[in-house]
Amino acid sequence: MQTIEHHKPYTLRFFKLPISDKIQLTALLYLTIWVSSPFLAYGSTYRLLAFASIFVWILVELFRKNNIFIKPPLYLILTLFFIFYTTLISYNVDGISAINRNIQFYMMLFFIFIYAAYERRSLYLLKPIVYINIILFTLWAVTTYKGLLIDPHASRYVIKSNAYARQLMQQGVGGFAFIYSLLIYNISVLALLRYKYLKYKKFSIFTYFLIFSVGISSLVILKAGYSIAVILWVLSMVFFFFYSQNPIKNIFLLFFIIILYFFLQSYLLDMLKLLYNSIDQGAYRLKLGDIIASMEIGKVTGTTADRVERYMRSLMIFMEHPIMGIWRIAPIGKHSLVLDTFAQYGFFMGIILIYILLKIPLDLYIRIKKAKALSVTILALAILLISLNNVAMLYGFILYLFYPYIIKELSSH
Repeated sequence: MQTIEHHKPYTLRFFKLPISDKIQLTALLYLTIWVSSPFLAYGSTYRLLAFASIFVWILVELFRKNNIFIKPPLYLILTLFFIFYTTLISYNVDGISAINRNIQFYMMLFFIFIYAAYERRSLYLLKPIVYINIILFTLWAVTTYKGLLIDPHASRYVIKSNAYARQLMQQGVGGFAFIYSLLIYNISVLALLRYKYLKYKKFSIFTYFLIFSVGISSLVILKAGYSIAVILWVLSMVFFFFYSQNPIKNIFLLFFIIILYFFLQSYLLDMLKLLYNSIDQGAYRLKLGDIIASMEIGKVTGTTADRVERYMRSLMIFMEHPIMGIWRIAPIGKHSLVLDTFAQYGFFMGIILIYILLKIPLDLYIRIKKAKALSVTILALAILLISLNNVAMLYGFILYLFYPYIIKELSSH
């Protein structure tokens, strides 16, 4: 099968690609649409098509001369080992329910294999998929924002398996995974604007569309009621805009961000209320009131104290079973992917997980010299997201395909 040199920074036209690339990209396009689109979350047909897309992509890859299974890099070998080991342990302890519970996480890890394949051939092949998903992410941000205007609880309700959750998702309302994935999406598109379109004064309809996309995705993050997401959004914006090539300045910036994080944890809601009371009646006051209401909902439904208790539960289990872990899922906190892995599978599997999840963003930070503000911000977000939350399939696409393509494109300018 034909391959395309990975170092050529040119636009690849889909209809001129080899048939193998067309098949894989078509399968991958459906898979990315499936993981990002709320209304496709329910329905066995959609799910079967997603698994079929994965099967087709792997099958075509196996017939390539230089496929990723020939001399795979270390992180792919460790990813396969992690999946095999955790599946074996989970199945023996908790039965088939453990496999069903982990399937989304394993599908997230599958995007690491996809990255490895296109990094070996050409990340530029991903351009149509990335730009189609920019349009779709903007659409889902709009429908999610509309849902939040009607019901401020909407993004929290969609994670429940009931009729109302299904109704919300069919209306295009995104939930937990979508909101937190918007953090990486938001910064990546902002970098695309900052370093490509605005820097070179490329003003077009698409430029204004990107500006709108950044704006609406920011509004959704602020309004969805996830206080941790709001804080991470603020911190990532500060880091992105004030990152410097001077290491001394960055040390001071890091200390400032740490102080700002703890300050926002304690006083952000009070500050917004103070600002709200100082503004006269108007549209801005109404929007600020909506954000305050959403954050208060978040505090009621998912308190910081509850998070800390869950983190400590996993940490204490790990301290009691540091080598092999407890193996069972029931006793652990279930609120931090990293801490839960250490608690369930022990020290070595925890270290392997951290390595495979952060290998790609860390490599991109080290290798690509341009757009450092983007790469360091994404690396920080990746660390925080796997430490503070569980993860979902959408993380895999946005962190291992969407962002790498964006920074690769920026590095060619």
